[in-house]
Order: sequence, then C-alpha cells, then structure tokens
Amino acid sequence: MIYFLLAILVLILVSILGGFIYVYKKISRRYFVLLALTVIGGPYIAFKLYEHQFMLEAVPDALGVNSISYNKEESWGFGPGGNEAGIRLYPMPENTSQDIKKRGMEFFRGMPENKNQQSRSSRGHYEDWAVTPIKPTYRWAVNKESGRMDICDKICGDAFGIDVKPVVQEVVNGIINNPGSYYAHGRTGLIVVSPEKNLVVYFYSK
Repeated sequence: MIYFLLAILVLILVSILGGFIYVYKKISRRYFVLLALTVIGGPYIAFKLYEHQFMLEAVPDALGVNSISYNKEESWGFGPGGNEAGIRLYPMPENTSQDIKKRGMEFFRGMPENKNQQSRSSRGHYEDWAVTPIKPTYRWAVNKESGRMDICDKICGDAFGIDVKPVVQEVVNGIINNPGSYYAHGRTGLIVVSPEKNLVVYFYSK
C-alpha cells in the first residue's frame, strides 16, 4: 500500500513539474514568476490565516480581541502520547476593559455564547470564572522559592517546556498573583483576563 501511495505522490509531483515547464515555455518570465509565487504562496497564506483565526477562537467573542501580541508554542510527538505547551497574549479593547471594571464578575456570568461555537468545539468556552490571585491546584502549586504562583512552573517547568520571554513571565506573573483580574479553566487551557492591563492571557500544557 505504501509503495502505491508513493507512486501516486511521484506522479503528482511529476505532473506539477511538467505543468510548470509547459507554462514556462508559453508565457513571459515575469508572469511565470508571479504564477509560481501564487501557486506556492497561496496555500501558505491560507494556512496562516486559518492558524490566526484558530488562535483567536480560544478567547470568548465577548472580549472583542482581534490580534495576538505574543505567541510561543511547542509540541513534542503526536497522538495520545504527545506533549504540548503554549502561551498567547491578546490585546483587549479599552471599552471591554472598562465594561469589566464596571460590572466585575457579572460581565463574565452574563457573557453571551460565542458565534459558531459548534464548529469551534470547546475553544473559547469557559465556565466557573473566578477572581485572581489564581488558586494553586495539584497540577500547579505555589513556587517554593518565590512563594507565589509562577507561570513557568506551568508551561516551562518540566522536560516538556517552552522558553518564554522574561518580560512576558513578569507581566503574566504579576497578573495571576494580584487581585483585579479574572480567570477560568477550559478543556485544554486556562484563560486570564486583565482589565487593568487591557490584556487576555491564554496558556496550556498537556
């Protein structure tokens, strides 16, 4: 079976190469370069747009985020035995921050459902919102040296961890260890909303 699939793949590649050679002979070099860039770059651009939207969907629509200011993710292996860890920072609109400051926990209790939630699976859906400081759990304990919760203990503290910029660690640690922010656990990650910093933090380790 594998040889059959390899043969099909070779035929496809040969066909594509033959098509390029044929077109190269028929059109000017300038248009050929443009065509090649479109054929090669089109799928890449489409993938990056999909990836960006996928990352945005980790945040509830009601928070109004539309960009990512920092993203660091790594994965090791695939399937049930694989490991992943990551952290993203999303700038939050000022008007959303002001609304949260005004309404407090009521903002999160009254958040409407995300649009197209069914196609998003569990992304962006959170329940049981709580106020910071984040409470320790059996999987994420207080750091013995600092006496505080440390983001690095969660996503970069073991054999499968990522290198997070020190300035990002400092900002996130300040948010999760002080009052004024809100957090909730999702199916695969934890989200923290800081109206004071106009920032949404999403991180996971699995």
